[in-house]
Amino acid sequence: MKTITHSYRSFSFFVEVNIDRLLVPVTIVGALTLAGWLVSL
Repeated sequence: MKTITHSYRSFSFFVEVNIDRLLVPVTIVGALTLAGWLVSL
């Protein structure tokens, strides 16, 4: 049971770190897309 708990914690930490790494570029691309759309109006 301890092994399952430890592996779940490490997996959860890994996902949390990667979500942060994924969220920054997605936010930047979204902001640039929104800015381009607003300029084209």
